[in-house]
Amino acid sequence: MADHKLVLGKELIEGIVHLGRVLGYHVEEEFPVDEAIYGESPAVDVAWFSKKGNRFPLFIFEVESKATNGMTNNPLKVYAQENRAFEKPLFFFHIIAQGGVHSSRPRNLEAQYGKNNYRIYLVGSDSANDLIKDVLNQHSRVKNDVDYLSLHQLLSSKLWSNKVTYSELLMHSVGLGLSKEKVISSYIRMSRTDSDLFPDFIQLITDDSKHEFSNTILDSYLGSQWHVPILCSMLCGVSKDNDKSDYWSSMLVKWQRNNAYMPMITPSFGLSRDYDEFILGCAPQLICLCVVLSSNKGEFQSDLIEALDKSLDKVGICWAGLNTAIYLLHISAALELSNSYKKAKFYLEEFKDISETNIYQPPSVVSVMEGEFDDYFNHGNGLAIPSMESFHISCVKQYQNNCCDLESLVLKALDDDSYIYEWSNDLLGSLWTKIAKKVLK
Repeated sequence: MADHKLVLGKELIEGIVHLGRVLGYHVEEEFPVDEAIYGESPAVDVAWFSKKGNRFPLFIFEVESKATNGMTNNPLKVYAQENRAFEKPLFFFHIIAQGGVHSSRPRNLEAQYGKNNYRIYLVGSDSANDLIKDVLNQHSRVKNDVDYLSLHQLLSSKLWSNKVTYSELLMHSVGLGLSKEKVISSYIRMSRTDSDLFPDFIQLITDDSKHEFSNTILDSYLGSQWHVPILCSMLCGVSKDNDKSDYWSSMLVKWQRNNAYMPMITPSFGLSRDYDEFILGCAPQLICLCVVLSSNKGEFQSDLIEALDKSLDKVGICWAGLNTAIYLLHISAALELSNSYKKAKFYLEEFKDISETNIYQPPSVVSVMEGEFDDYFNHGNGLAIPSMESFHISCVKQYQNNCCDLESLVLKALDDDSYIYEWSNDLLGSLWTKIAKKVLK
């Protein structure tokens, strides 16, 4: 019984109770499995039910602090009863917290009851991973879903972290097809606080790219609409092999040119209010993000920078094009693209009525439909932008302490809708400390 378990046994019982609740079961401790003849009723340590009110549990857990003679009675009290009295569980997990490797009892018990969906786990001998994997296997027979965030929180907590490899178990859940549509969004969120999961996230999106990112279902603004260029540019950047970088770059180019009528990011104004808002107020920042994530690798950059060039041509000299011109100025200077730099420089100097401060510290996002010049920019008098070389030196000096970790940058962009309102320093800090220095080399 639970009241005379040793510490290891009590901790395992607590971990199993929490695991059952995370997986969506009604959990009861010390559940009676037979009528009491005298004294207390025979009971199992933990029982999981499909829902509260069910008479018989789906899964039964018995925890032994050590392999003793008394453990032989635990499966007997369940399997010796007739089905009319007690319906057998879907699986019986018999767990030994410590020892048991040199004892014949576990081996004999499995030989006796193994055909009845019964198995013994020697948690003290590194079989805790097998236990959780088997629990998840059995869970997948009953349900198709799992809350990855809650499962990660539990398995990485003190109840399980010293017993299991939680990253392996999370990927095991993925392999079982549990909550398939939530896998990548969950890994994005989990990786934000647990960098050890980031390599698995890379593997998951790499695999999903073979299916045109069909399972990359995100509900954030950038994630839902623009995850393909973000992910492809990131994969281009993290690839150490040139052929792989070229592959991800070509996939982004294919996405950009996929529509027979127009590119995905292009100044086709008038299609919709939201699209116009995006092109003028957020696309320049998104393109800057893609350049940063790619570590200046891949031919896709010319396609996206061309979209900024065309946007300036189409919108004409007005405040609505300032956001595009400023980010084009930074991107072209960092990549040493003299023609694009001259174009952006000319545009900004022609507008004139903008402060030099706004050039070096541009807005994070602009709404040309809802806002106006004074909401995002300061007035200046006769703006003069330096040569590309001088601008390059000034920006490297200004942003040298604003570098953002690229993992954090991509994860926040995909997951946090509020991030686009505060990301300008991170974008330009990474552009000038990572990309510009690389170009100079």
